Amino acid sequence: MSRASSKRGGENAASEVIQRFPELEYVPDTDAQHYDARVSELLCPSTALPFVGICLLEVDTVVEIKSTMVVYGSAQSRGGFYLRRKQHQRLVNEAGVYLFVVCEPRPSRPLIAAKVVPATSVGGIVSSWIDGGDRADYAQITWGRIFDENEVGRPSP
Repeated sequence: MSRASSKRGGENAASEVIQRFPELEYVPDTDAQHYDARVSELLCPSTALPFVGICLLEVDTVVEIKSTMVVYGSAQSRGGFYLRRKQHQRLVNEAGVYLFVVCEPRPSRPLIAAKVVPATSVGGIVSSWIDGGDRADYAQITWGRIFDENEVGRPSP
């Protein structure tokens, strides 16, 4: 998947998340480059959107939406989330959260599973940051680090 199509897929997933959960409001990149949404009214966990380590999201909590395909490539490998180090640190500093989403590969990428995790907790999942050279430092984590197999409803690749 090319970088452009990956970005488009992420934007489509973020759009679907914001439509599905009306307590979230979209925040354009011109207003905030390190998160996609903000909580506009109290958001509580549900079967459709479980939370890890927190009981609710208050108004104005910043939310970075990260999506991946359930599988990719001819080997049908597990999809992974791409985290940028500076963005992650800003989310931690602002007590923000990640909203992780696993999607079908094609054609419209409907959501399979979603979960909210505090940015402070995600730092414990990242084993190391990769030097991006002329790009931002980053880390990649497979969806299996965030979701149980039964939440995604797919067998192991």
